[in-house]
Amino acid sequence: MQNRIFGASQMAFLNEIKIVSVLPCIAIAGRIRFIAELDTDISEIMPYLNTVIEGAIYNHDGCNITLKKEDKLVGIHGREFSAGKVIDLKDADNLINWFRDLVNHTYSNKEVITPSFERRKRLAVLDVYKLLPATNCKKCGELTCLAFAAKIASEDKNVMSCSDLFSGRFNDKRDILLKTLQLCGYSVPAAFSVK
Repeated sequence: MQNRIFGASQMAFLNEIKIVSVLPCIAIAGRIRFIAELDTDISEIMPYLNTVIEGAIYNHDGCNITLKKEDKLVGIHGREFSAGKVIDLKDADNLINWFRDLVNHTYSNKEVITPSFERRKRLAVLDVYKLLPATNCKKCGELTCLAFAAKIASEDKNVMSCSDLFSGRFNDKRDILLKTLQLCGYSVPAAFSVK
């Protein structure tokens, strides 16, 4: 594979990201995963990225961030960027350009961004499941509430897909689940957001 290099049009904090490895995706047949090297160690701005990237999971001690961008899985280390479930090299180009722009924008605005050293908690499937109605109604598109809980925990589905939870019969469970999701950094509809 020929190395692909993506550079910024002007001098910036992060100028160049070079794809050094492309392999078949393990999770989805026909897709790819890749590893890219950064020309700059971005460790110093990771706490700022942790603030600006919604749904990021930051490990300060390990100096890494994991996140989902659309349906892609992304890993960020000091000088490395990797992604899986990527459609093709054009999709990889778009992802790399998004990331480089995000890093440079974050770096240039770090004086007005409060860094976050907090590690977002990933919810266990059973923690979500015990707060669902457990009716196995299938209205959410899953066969069971346990399967739906797994999709919520991995952020592949939104809790709003559970119509029973919002029917009025399960308000106590709903309120606790929404608060738990929000406290762990999951996306919660603004109408149910706890201030």
